[in-house]
Amino acid sequence: MANKRKKRGSRQRKPLFQSEKYSIRALHEDREYGMYWYAWLWKAVRPVLIFICSALMVIGMVSVGYDRVYNAFFAPVERDNSEVVNFQIASGETVTQIGERLQQANLLRDSRVFKYMVQFRGLTNALSYGTFKLSPGMNTDEIITELTSGSQTNERVITIVPGWTVEDIAKYLVAEGALEDTGEFLRLCNDVDRFVGSSYALRDAQNNGTLAGRKYALEGYLAPDTYRIFVSATPESIIRTLLNQHNKVVDSVFYADHSEYYTDAEGVYHEVEKYNSTLTMDQTVTLASMIEKEAATREDYARVSAVFHNRLAQGMKLESDPTVTYLSGVHKLALSDEEIAQQNPYNTYYVPALPAGPICNPSAAALEAAMLPDMQYIKDGYLYFCATEPNSGKLAFSISKAEHEANVALYRPLWEEYDRQHAGQQTP
Repeated sequence: MANKRKKRGSRQRKPLFQSEKYSIRALHEDREYGMYWYAWLWKAVRPVLIFICSALMVIGMVSVGYDRVYNAFFAPVERDNSEVVNFQIASGETVTQIGERLQQANLLRDSRVFKYMVQFRGLTNALSYGTFKLSPGMNTDEIITELTSGSQTNERVITIVPGWTVEDIAKYLVAEGALEDTGEFLRLCNDVDRFVGSSYALRDAQNNGTLAGRKYALEGYLAPDTYRIFVSATPESIIRTLLNQHNKVVDSVFYADHSEYYTDAEGVYHEVEKYNSTLTMDQTVTLASMIEKEAATREDYARVSAVFHNRLAQGMKLESDPTVTYLSGVHKLALSDEEIAQQNPYNTYYVPALPAGPICNPSAAALEAAMLPDMQYIKDGYLYFCATEPNSGKLAFSISKAEHEANVALYRPLWEEYDRQHAGQQTP
C-alpha cells in the first residue's frame, strides 16, 4: 500500500521532446512556407517582392505606352537624317498653318500635337517670322525650341553659278524658295526700260541698237556671285542686286589697268604686249558668255578667246556649238547637220559674226579673257578647238582645218556616247 501511495504521490517526469500542438493557421503557414529556419525571413520579404514586381509591371506598361505615343506623335520623322532644311515662316501665319506646313515638309509627325504643345506652353507669341534651319532628325520639342529661340534670319544666301542662263537662275531661285514661280522674273528680264539705268552693258547695247532679236534683254548682265538677299525680296529687287554687281565687275575688268611688265637681260623694263580689242562693252560680254560655255579652265579661257578673235579678224564664222543649243536649252556635244543648219540669230554657224546677244551670264574671268586673249595663240594663228574626253574639260586646239577635223573624228564617238548617257538634260 505504501508503495502504491508513493507511486501515486510522485510527479511524472516531462518528456525531453514534446511535439507542439498545431492550430489550423499554424499548420497552414508551415505547409505554405515550409518548416525551415528561414521561414520568418520569407514571410517578411514576400510582400516587398510582390510590391516591387507590381511596380515594375506598371512601369513597363507605362514605358511601352509612352514609347508608342512618343514614336507616333513626338519623335523625329527621320532619326538619322541631319540634313538642314531652310523653313520659312511668313508674317501673319497662324500656329495651325505653321504646323501643317511643317508636316508637309516632312519635319513633323503630327501638326495638331505641335499646335497643342505651343499653345499649352504659352509660346504662341514667341513664334517669329523668318527663315529657320530645321532638320528631319529633330523631334517636336526641339523644333518648337528652335522656332521660339529667335534664331531665325530674315535673309537667305543664294549663289549664281557662272555659265547659268536667265532661265537657269529663275529655276534655281524657285527651288530655293526665293520666288514662287519663274514667270515674273523672266518677264522682267525683257523689261529694258525698267533696268536700262541700272546696267552699263544694257545701256551700251541699247545705244548700239543690238538688243533686237534677243531671247532675254538681261541675259549676260546678271553677275554670278554669292549674295545675301532679304527673304521678302521681290523679283525686281533680286534682278537689281545682280545688275549692280555686274556693274562692279565691269568696272574692275573694263576700266582696270591690266598692264604687265618684264625685265630683259639688260635689266630694262618692258610692257607686256596686250591685245587691242575693238569690241564694244556689250560685244565683249557676248564673247565672254561664249568663252564661259566653251572652256573649263582660266588658261583655256584666254586660248578660246584667241581663237574667236582670230576668226573675227579673218571674217570667219565663229561656229560655236553652245550658240546652237542656247534657244533649245539642251546640253549636247555632238550636233547633227540639221541642228547646225538652224537659221536663228544665235547660231554662229549661221550668222557671220557674234550671236544676237550673250548666251549665259559669264564670270569676271571670262570677261577678262574676252578682252585679253592669249597673245601667243593670237600670233600663232589658232583658228580651231574642240572638246576632248567630255568629263575631262580639256580642249584640243589646232591651227589648220585638217588637224581640227582629225581631232573631231577622234573624239566625236566619245561625245556621242556622252550625249546618249545624258539625253534630255537641260543646260546647267
